Formats: sequence, structure tokens, C-alpha cells
Amino acid sequence: MRPPAPGPPLEAHPVIAVLLALGSAFLYALAAALQRLAASRAAHEGTHPRDGREFFGALARMPLWWSGLASMACGAGVHVVALGLGSVTLVQPVGVLALVLALPLDARLERRTIRGAEWASAAVLVAGLAGLLALAPHHGEPRPAGSGGLVGTAVAAAVVLVTVVLAGNRLGWRARAVSRAAGAGLCAGVTSGLVRPVLHGLHRGPLEAGVVVAGITVLVLPVIGVLLLQTAYRDGGLDAGLATQTTVDPVVAGVIGIVVLDERFGGGVVGAGLAVVCAVVTVVGLVALIRAGPTPAHPGL
Repeated sequence: MRPPAPGPPLEAHPVIAVLLALGSAFLYALAAALQRLAASRAAHEGTHPRDGREFFGALARMPLWWSGLASMACGAGVHVVALGLGSVTLVQPVGVLALVLALPLDARLERRTIRGAEWASAAVLVAGLAGLLALAPHHGEPRPAGSGGLVGTAVAAAVVLVTVVLAGNRLGWRARAVSRAAGAGLCAGVTSGLVRPVLHGLHRGPLEAGVVVAGITVLVLPVIGVLLLQTAYRDGGLDAGLATQTTVDPVVAGVIGIVVLDERFGGGVVGAGLAVVCAVVTVVGLVALIRAGPTPAHPGL
């Protein structure tokens, strides 16, 4: 008896996917501003702010932090729907806008004025993002990801994550915050890259081993990423933490989209070259934003 034929693939709706990604970016920005403020207050509350149990215990007692977590959860849900309707390389770059949106939100909560250098850096970032969006594939279905590729992605992510976080623990406060934010970005990027094949795997029918492993990874990595991002906010502030996370996130997801899901930028070699230029412009803007941001109250924690 032959197994039932799989249903039709999920239909792509790139315009709706981008609109949902914009909504998700706003929710992530609100979450970042609320969690950054909560992390700062938690660092002030404790006698030993670097102690993980004391720090996270203080966070858990703050309704402000839970509000940020709820906003992040809503943003993640909207983001998953966007990834179900559009390619990874189309949806992920929009998430970088979360940093631009978070700047005025964070400034409002902190009652501070955004510096000109911060706005200029954000403008460079948006220019790079616009280029990536123009070159991203806007139609077509990715090829089904093999079990080997999905399992390999999960294993590689675990190895890189442990290496980055352990190496960052030996560095100074800013580098430590950047390394933890990079770990959070890795978690977010891998999650975004694997969500689509998991959705397609669930839609096709009988689950393969790779889909199961990818599904577990999609459930576990966001939790790790949230914890890492809170310590990045505590040690490096919003700009260093969120800027690094939003840089690493789309890069990792894009690599997974290209290598594992066979997504491609338009324009062949020329398009790929332009994509690299746009990616460099985006990274330059984000790095400049890290340097232009205000120094956290306790940079030496």
C-alpha cells in the first residue's frame, strides 16, 4: 500500500510576507527597548549584578521585562508566518529594521536625545537593507531540504554557539556583550532558517529525522537566544546588543537559505556581487551604530 501523496506546497506571497516582517520588526523593536531597560534596572538592583541567578531573578520580578518578552513572542509568531509565505533571504533583511525602530523607542523610555551619529549610522544600515531587499528572491519555492542538511545545520549551530560564547567570556565588557549578542543572533538566524523547512516537512506528511531535529532546534534556540541577549543588553546597552544581533541574524539565515534551501539572489554573479556590497554597507552601518551609542551605566560589570 503506497503512502498518501503529500499536499501542495505552501503558496508564496512575498508582499504579504514583507508586510508581516515589518510588523514583526516593530514588535521586536518594542521588545528590545523594554528588555534593555529592564536589564539596566536589574543590574542596578543586585549586589552582584554579574551573578546570573541574581540578575535573571531580578528580571523575573519585573512586569516591564515580561511585557518585553510578550512583545518578542508576538513578533516571533508573526515572523514565523512571514517565513511561511516568503523566502528566508527576503524576510530576514527586514528584521534589521527592528534596530532602527528601537532607537526612538529606547530614547523615549530613557528620556534621552538620539545622537546625530546614531541616525547617520541607521541611514547607512537602511541603505544596505534596501539593496538586499531589491536583490532577494521574491518568488519560487525552495527545494526540499534533506535530512543531512538539517541535522548538519543544527550541529554546526551548536558548535559555533558554544565557541562564540566561551570565547567572549574572556574578553572585555564591550566584546563580551557583542559575543553574547552574536550568539543570540546565531540562535535567531538558525531558527529563522529552519522554520520554513520544518513547516514544509509538517505539511508534506510523515516526518523525517532531519525535520524532527530541526523542529527541536527551532524550539530550543530561541530560549537560549533570549537569555544571551539579556546579558548583552546589561553589559553593552541597546546599540551594541541589538545591532550585533540584527547583523548576525540575517547573515546566518541567508547562509542557510542559500546553502541548505538553495535560494539565490537575482542577477547571477553580478547580483551576488551587489548583494555582498549591500551586506558590507549594512554591517558598516551597524558597527558605526555600536560605536555611536551611549555607554551603559555599568560597562565594567
